[in-house]
Amino acid sequence: MVEIGNLIFPRHSREIEDELLSAGIRRAYSLGSTVLGKYRVLGKGKTGVVVLTEDLLALKIRRVDSPKESMEFEARMQIRAGDVAPRVINYGRNFILMEYVRGRHLDYRESPETILDLIGRAFSLERVNLEHRELVHPWKNVLVTRNRTYILDYDSVSIKERAYNVNKILNAFNLHDLAKAYKKGEMGLEELTRRILTS
Repeated sequence: MVEIGNLIFPRHSREIEDELLSAGIRRAYSLGSTVLGKYRVLGKGKTGVVVLTEDLLALKIRRVDSPKESMEFEARMQIRAGDVAPRVINYGRNFILMEYVRGRHLDYRESPETILDLIGRAFSLERVNLEHRELVHPWKNVLVTRNRTYILDYDSVSIKERAYNVNKILNAFNLHDLAKAYKKGEMGLEELTRRILTS
């Protein structure tokens, strides 16, 4: 078990540590495939570091050198995404505490059922006007469990009257004709499903 202040990256910040401690977040496991100095973490990106807390929740801690001044917008977008994303438990300027989803990253070769589940989640984001820019390369932004997919990382999401996410997933799996037809409005989810299952 590691004191939470030791997982603030790339250098310590009293402000971030105080916010975490005041939220009752004190310790986390040194666990994960990413090495951060002498500790292991679940993930590290340009805006944050993700760790597993002692309460078995996922915690995204804002990096001291993050281009984002706050994680509050990201947390609100993740909440807006609903069950497409891990459920947010608490958040502040420097952290997002959420349910921990045990899964693997999306692979280039997925079953049609996994691809369709992900397309359904991407469509759900479109229905609440969220466009997730990182879905162009979804491999590290999607977790796959035994039963379903989860879309992660809402720091690059924007609100758009006409959001496009499904076409990004289709393009990622080299289904370019389907992506083009979907974006033009020539094909809906039902037809996409039929084409993917019969290809």
